[in-house]
Amino acid sequence: MADDLEKQGHDSIDRQVARSGLRRRDSKIIEWDTEHELFPRNWPVQHKLYSMMVPFFLEFYTTVISTTGASAAEETMQEYGLSRVVALTGFQFMYGMGQALGGLIMPPFSETHGRRVGYLLSAIVYSISSLLVGVVPSPVGMFVGRFLSGYASAVPSIVLAGSIEDLYTHRTRLWLIWLWNCSTTIGLCVGPIYGSYIVSSIGWRWIYHISAMATAVVFSLLFGVRETRPTTLLSQKFDRLKTEVGDLDLEIRNPDRVNSKRELLQVILLRPARVGFTEPIIILVAVMNASAWGMLYLFTESFTVVFSQFGWSQRTTSLPFLALLPGVLLSGCIRFWDHYVIKQQQHKTSKPEDKIGGFAIAAPALAMGLWIFGWTVPPLVHTHWVVPMFGLVLIGFAANEFAYTLSGYIADSYTIYASSGLAVVACLRAIASGCMPLFAYQMYSGLGSNVATSIIAVIATVYCGTPFVFLKYGQRLREHSQFARFSAEVNGQQMAD
Repeated sequence: MADDLEKQGHDSIDRQVARSGLRRRDSKIIEWDTEHELFPRNWPVQHKLYSMMVPFFLEFYTTVISTTGASAAEETMQEYGLSRVVALTGFQFMYGMGQALGGLIMPPFSETHGRRVGYLLSAIVYSISSLLVGVVPSPVGMFVGRFLSGYASAVPSIVLAGSIEDLYTHRTRLWLIWLWNCSTTIGLCVGPIYGSYIVSSIGWRWIYHISAMATAVVFSLLFGVRETRPTTLLSQKFDRLKTEVGDLDLEIRNPDRVNSKRELLQVILLRPARVGFTEPIIILVAVMNASAWGMLYLFTESFTVVFSQFGWSQRTTSLPFLALLPGVLLSGCIRFWDHYVIKQQQHKTSKPEDKIGGFAIAAPALAMGLWIFGWTVPPLVHTHWVVPMFGLVLIGFAANEFAYTLSGYIADSYTIYASSGLAVVACLRAIASGCMPLFAYQMYSGLGSNVATSIIAVIATVYCGTPFVFLKYGQRLREHSQFARFSAEVNGQQMAD
């Protein structure tokens, strides 16, 4: 009789568990039933789309606003009596520093508290901080507001990849992450044009008034976005089960659980710092990614010098950013090759180096694009303004491919420690984006556009050898890495299970 009652109790609990989209792994462990309709990857298409498109727009729009600082700085120099460097420090450097700090702190926060809360905080903080920049009639509002905006922008710029991972299978993710990278690069290119036309039409403050209103609207739309992180949902469902059924002699395995503040500090700061100083692959990737990304921010200042020599106005010198866009979209051709590689490796063990073909093309494309651009513009060379645009197309292709392929290489090489590696990449990229505009104008006006661009082109030419370094020595570097080696062992155990 007692056995029958116990069996009935177990059956009742199992039914409750099944209704929640969960299942018993063994007598003690509860986990997701990945075939159930409540599992995020099995949601209806419309729910997935909404939960993706709103954060997508938040990421795109905040990236647009990130590159408007150079346009606003021109006006604030006169209004506040600031030097160019001080004005750019407020608008670009402070934004980059905020994003660098947010890139370290917010991803672990989203892993422990869920994606949705992170997006909501990002949108409302961005709205308030934009209002601060536009309303406060002193440089203090600019410095504080832009720092907070940069901090808030780190959420969609890093966490969105996790949302894509939550909702879609590998093949679909390949295209969605590429679209995400494209939207970010396009937003970066649209920002200077948007900023210069707003400034010349209705004044620099309206960039941030409009930003405050737009992100407030996004904040309201985010309430309709569902939480997508499976471990967060699993914890919520397990807590609900305990409320409904009472104390359960069951548990869940949540790898995102942080047991102490000391452990949280280690995840946020100590581990990224350690891999950032000891892992050759992460160091190389972070430096190259930061160089390519920071170069686009450098263009927000240098294009003013370069294209004013063609007789263009302050407003129209931002239009060459449009030439980067065809190159960004051209990188989609490489995704068909990636698709082919995935299909070929379906029943084989693939290496991270199998997926860096796009980078092997992008590295020489970046160098070639810079050399073409650098030696088809005044003062030493006089051509039609269309000619340097061909160089910018190659640069747009390379910058987008660097961001996509190199981040994927870190994720494949370090798997369970990928978030720490990507935090280093994001941090250095944000610092570069904040620093490079500070010296761009002086560099281009002092050295001349040809020599200044040649310096950057020389660095890009050195990078042409790195794909071969990864292909030849990548596996050896991973075998000598404590983090990469342990990640490979864990993955091997999971495959065996």
